[in-house]
Amino acid sequence: MLPYEETELKEILLKTKVGEVDLHSRVMRQLYTERNRKERFFMKYKVGVLVMTGLLITASSGFAAVHYQSLNNKQGEVTLQVKPAVSFPKVQEEEIQRLDYSRELGEQLLAEGMAAIFYVLPHNPEGVTDTRSKPVLYSDLSALQAKLAGQKVALATEIGDGYAFENASVYFQPVNLLHPPAAEEAAATAEKLRQQAEQSGKDYAMLPVELSDQMQSLTANYRKGDQEVTVHISRTNGPMTQYVDEQVSFTAEKLTVSGKEMLYTRYAGGNSLAWSTEIPGSRELIHYEINDMSGQFFTKEEMVKLAEGWLN
Repeated sequence: MLPYEETELKEILLKTKVGEVDLHSRVMRQLYTERNRKERFFMKYKVGVLVMTGLLITASSGFAAVHYQSLNNKQGEVTLQVKPAVSFPKVQEEEIQRLDYSRELGEQLLAEGMAAIFYVLPHNPEGVTDTRSKPVLYSDLSALQAKLAGQKVALATEIGDGYAFENASVYFQPVNLLHPPAAEEAAATAEKLRQQAEQSGKDYAMLPVELSDQMQSLTANYRKGDQEVTVHISRTNGPMTQYVDEQVSFTAEKLTVSGKEMLYTRYAGGNSLAWSTEIPGSRELIHYEINDMSGQFFTKEEMVKLAEGWLN
């Protein structure tokens, strides 16, 4: 899957008109239009420190119903779980509008590797702020590996049969999210920004914040001639939850390779392979997913071969 790194599910939902038809089905069609190259649908929604990323999988004609898969670690604890899309919490239109506006401001105003707290006046009855950031781009793998040293995140110079690292886009956690301020301090910041927004006549205000060195997620591109493979890596505090929509033709199969459970997904535009690793001494998980980006339609065995470097 190809998660929308800076787009939460709430923000994607703004692209629909809530109440016309079933909300989730309209979201699925919207995302299909935006990513029809891969014929996949993704949602992202952050609740506290738990990131729930949506991979929409459907049963093929050979199955009577969707098989809700889950992956477990060696202790039997869930690291990834799949649920029906209809179980995703409903979101109010007012909040969707606010999130979409602050996301657009972040896209317009932030440079690469920058972050800021935004306060927007429209659609913000609760007076809350949103933190936005831009990824850092790397073409030098050694520089990226040095930046990620000690974070239990692995990247290879080459994977599979000659797919060489080309570049990567990395989101780092803003410091105010990694180390949240006290409620009183956060409220004071929101009030200060609200006043600035009202006085400026721009209907928003922003406060730059630093990025930490902690990776939030990254997408690395590997290339062999005109064929491309991406590796998406993300960090969550607890298991990842994926949501299923039955309008798209997917099949998902659970594999066990070198003692590790993996999820192999087949879809009309290519295949993917996902798995999770634990960070010792914490609840945090590192999630990996390899995506076939050029329509190679890798078999299970070929996808596993691409992942070998992470499994040994």
